[in-house]
Amino acid sequence: MQKQVRIIVGLILLLFISPMIVETFSKPQKVGIPEKAEEKQAVAYAATENQNIDSIEQIEPKKALLLFTHSHEAFVPIVKNEVGQTAVYHSTSNITAFEDIIRNQFSFNSIETEFLAVDTMDEMKRTNRKFSEAYDVVRPFLAAQIKENKYDLIIDLHRDSATREKSTLTYNNETFGKIYFVVGEDHPNYVLNKSYAQHISSHLNELIPGISRGVIGKKGDNVDGIYNQDLAKNMVLIELGGIDNTQEEINRTISVLAKAISIVLQDQTSQNIVASDNGA
Repeated sequence: MQKQVRIIVGLILLLFISPMIVETFSKPQKVGIPEKAEEKQAVAYAATENQNIDSIEQIEPKKALLLFTHSHEAFVPIVKNEVGQTAVYHSTSNITAFEDIIRNQFSFNSIETEFLAVDTMDEMKRTNRKFSEAYDVVRPFLAAQIKENKYDLIIDLHRDSATREKSTLTYNNETFGKIYFVVGEDHPNYVLNKSYAQHISSHLNELIPGISRGVIGKKGDNVDGIYNQDLAKNMVLIELGGIDNTQEEINRTISVLAKAISIVLQDQTSQNIVASDNGA
C-alpha cells in the first residue's frame, strides 16, 4: 500500500514540474552575453537592416575658389527683366549674381566654394584703370588669396560675348548656355592648366553632349596670353553662356558644370592630372 502511495505522489510531482523543465530547455541559452549587450546587438542589426543598399560611397569634399575678372559682364534678358535696360555690362545685374546658385550646386556635389572678395571692375573704376588692365588689377588679390589657402580648383568665370545662336544648346527639350575654356599659353606651365580644362570639358560633354565648345589656347599679340593662370596650375578660365542666355539656361548649365568638376576632382589620380599645390 505504501509503495502505491509513493508511486502516485511521484506521478503527481512529475506532472507538476514537467512544464518548468520544458520551459527551461526550450529557452535560448545566453552563454557569455549579458542582457544589455544582447539588446545592443539587436539595435545595431536593426540599423544595418535599415540602411539604403543603393547609397553610393561618400564623396571626398573638395574646395574651389571662384573669381570674376570681368565682374560686370551681364546677360541681356536678365538685365532687361530686372532693371528694364538692354545692356551687356551692368554694375549690379551681372554674372556675380549667380554666386548663390554656384555655391548651392557645388555644395550639392561636395565642393566647398569661396569667392574672391573683390569687385574687379569697381576696383578698376576706383583706381582709374583701363578695361584691358582687368587681369593686372585682380592679380594681387588673387595671389594673396591662394598664398594663404589651398584649393583643389580655381575658376575665373566670364560671360562670352557670343549671341544666342552660338551660345545656346537644346538638349532633351531644354536649353542651356554653352561653355568653353580659355587657356593662356604665354607662360611655361600652361599645359597643366590646359589639362584641367580639357578634362572638365570632356566630362561636360559626356553629361550633356555639345554643352562644351572645347578649349581655346591664346597667346601672342593683342591678347593677355596668361590670364593669371601662371599663379596656379589648377586654374581655369570658363566662358559661361553668351549675352542672350536667360537665367534658367545659365542655372541649368551651372548644375552640369558642378557635376563635371566634381567628377574630375574625384578622379584626378586615374585621369593622371597633377594635384595642385597652388604654386606656379
